[in-house]
Amino acid sequence: MTTLIVKVDDERTESLKRILSEIPYVHEVEEENESTFFKEPSTQYERITAILDKAKGQNLFNEIKDPSKWQREIRKEWDRDF
Repeated sequence: MTTLIVKVDDERTESLKRILSEIPYVHEVEEENESTFFKEPSTQYERITAILDKAKGQNLFNEIKDPSKWQREIRKEWDRDF
């Protein structure tokens, strides 16, 4: 099954819903307003920027005083044999 998203002018919404509901292979006609519609980021760049926007102002790495030293310690953990 496939879901299609169609943007329609407000004054045409009801007529399109009526037409679609009469087609036998259309299972459901659902309406969402743009104000409640949340678009999921589609590209990798959009996903990364969305994550960074959420992290702004949360001071996630306050405890790291020397980033280079911190990275070296992380890499040492990667090189260990288990």
